[in-house]
Amino acid sequence: MSSVSQETATAASNGESSTSTSGGAEADYMRQFRNIIAPGNETSMTREFKPQVAYEFEKYSNPQQLKQFVLRSDKMRALLEHYARETKQPMRQLEQQAKDIVDEIGLDRNMAIIRWCGIAITAIGKRICDGIYVNSTSMANVRKEMGHCPVLYLPSHRSYMDFILMSYICYYYDIEIPGIAAGMDFHSMFGMGTMLRKTGAFFMRRTFSNDELYWDIFREYMYALVANYHIGVEFFIEGTRSRNFKALVPKVGLLSMALLPYFTGEVPDVMIVPVSVAYERVLEEQLFVYELLGVPKPKESTKGFFKALKIIDERFGKMFLDFGAPISAKEFFGHHSGERMQRAGLGGSLQKLNRQEIELVKQLANEIIYQQQRRIVISTFNMLCLLYASKLYGQHSVNLDELARGILHMKRIFEQLGAHVSTCTKNIKVDIIDAVEIHKNILEFRIGRLQFTPLAVDQLAAKIDIKRLKAHALCPKTMAVAVPMLALQLYVNPCMFWLARPAYLLLAALKEQRRQQNLDVIGSYEETLSALRNHVNTMDALFQHEFIIESNREAAEFKTHLQLLLDEHALELNMESGRISVHDNECFRVILAALAPFLCLYYQLAVTLRQMTPNVAEFSGKELLVRVQQYVEQLLQQPGGAASHVHPYCLALDNLNIAIYALVQSGYLLKSRDTGLMRIAPATTDKCLRQLELQLLEYCQLMPFAQYSTAANEQAHAHIAKL
Repeated sequence: MSSVSQETATAASNGESSTSTSGGAEADYMRQFRNIIAPGNETSMTREFKPQVAYEFEKYSNPQQLKQFVLRSDKMRALLEHYARETKQPMRQLEQQAKDIVDEIGLDRNMAIIRWCGIAITAIGKRICDGIYVNSTSMANVRKEMGHCPVLYLPSHRSYMDFILMSYICYYYDIEIPGIAAGMDFHSMFGMGTMLRKTGAFFMRRTFSNDELYWDIFREYMYALVANYHIGVEFFIEGTRSRNFKALVPKVGLLSMALLPYFTGEVPDVMIVPVSVAYERVLEEQLFVYELLGVPKPKESTKGFFKALKIIDERFGKMFLDFGAPISAKEFFGHHSGERMQRAGLGGSLQKLNRQEIELVKQLANEIIYQQQRRIVISTFNMLCLLYASKLYGQHSVNLDELARGILHMKRIFEQLGAHVSTCTKNIKVDIIDAVEIHKNILEFRIGRLQFTPLAVDQLAAKIDIKRLKAHALCPKTMAVAVPMLALQLYVNPCMFWLARPAYLLLAALKEQRRQQNLDVIGSYEETLSALRNHVNTMDALFQHEFIIESNREAAEFKTHLQLLLDEHALELNMESGRISVHDNECFRVILAALAPFLCLYYQLAVTLRQMTPNVAEFSGKELLVRVQQYVEQLLQQPGGAASHVHPYCLALDNLNIAIYALVQSGYLLKSRDTGLMRIAPATTDKCLRQLELQLLEYCQLMPFAQYSTAANEQAHAHIAKL
């Protein structure tokens, strides 16, 4: 079935709906999702393909004509003449270099290959997935807006599947398959590079280094692809897959290039479509866990691709794709036509974004990330991991009945915050058992209680090339504890968009409650609210690179979060005296359990830096990572996991790198541009690393948990003893 209007009309009544929750706007929203590979819903990959184009022209070019357009343009001629003068190279030699570069970059299109890929995706999807659910209503809204200007599709990026899914869904809904930005590591894969190119991929080098000619030619190709071609462009604004399953700081390079035709006035507008992709189980989950612990990822290769096809014997649950309301660049930037007409008059060699425009693009990038996260579907397993973590940190086990009650409670919390939840309320226990079965490599029911699944012998005994390690070589005992706990946290992380600020608010309330206990007169309700806001803002600043939640909606969200915590009786706030009370209940513990691993990581990083300073004046990023992992491993190996404020997530390299970057950006660390070496900044009244460490320690001490890995340690050591 290819008619979008017919699809949308039947989406709500479709028996393949992803959830059977009853009542309320949230249930109505989830009924908009349609399983596009369910029997009777599949599309025919051999049908006639008459797509809605992204940008309508009187005459359409093909990929080869697009490349010729780039190479023969006046801008390319002026560019090559400039390099001929600068480098003293002959024009003919530069023209050949330009042709080679455009051939390396350029996309192609072969419908036969696209159709065969679609057949393969349908077959594999039916075998490994319980459904590919697409919000048909939001997709229809996107389609309705197309045709008047270039379109940029910007999906969240958690898996290599993201590349494939967007093209498959565009074909399903009769939308022109976009050009997809791909890294050169795919280009070098024998056979695969050609196949990807013929399905619409265009390739870019990971770094342009000092090759200014390549940079300028790529920019010209991107400009033409947006302004003079009809298919739309897809790229990942995070720049790479997020191995920790949460949003990364947006990279604005490609977005700036894609918006240049708008700023120069060559196109009337650009339509940006945030796309949210959620996986019940991510295909690369185990690979990501080991990468986070320092084990290097295998090099992409065709052999590796076919080896990876063994996943067809496993289950990965449901996939959800949702499309945010299209963002008009013109409306977002608040431009009038006259403002851009002046910009359009500049010469070709000056067509680069100025500082003010780059700041506008950064604001847009943050909004795109925000919209992506708002529509990520929260699964039963996400909530199960969060609930289990909160019990685990409190040294409690949990059975099926307790999980069912807790997950239904969390579903209400998430929906009150505005999240979309896929949990089936009517069959909650079946849903939980199925979620655990899908993730049986992480969790299992044993004697009626939920526990970690022990690591296989070959995983514990696997030999790793130490020369290729990204940091410290962790011992098998550490890996036995860290691997399951990192896997658990990865599935908690998609919840952080919703829970980070409520967690800040709970810590702020605990801090304010402690302060008020030492006072005879509290002040007023407004003074308490002001103190809470200040504490939340402090934590926002500390974790601004960790949780990408900036949106200029902070005031409204503060009210929402406060009301939630009051409704859940986690907080009590006297309207007259301003006295605040915090209550240790399930809501309180679940929300703080989500934030706890990050607090521990930042605290242990600060402690390691203090320990390094007497002996080391300067250090590289890798040296710091090694020292942190060594120190954390020592703490984790204390008998019974007795060390306080340490979580195996403190070993996660991606998050340590984010934390190090945050300390550099905040001025706690100084980094040399020439050598890349770092050193601790001299203490000032407002910037002192020791004060930050004490502040983080205070937050850790406010937590209702102290030891995080005791239960995991016991399970792992019992398993190793048996082996």
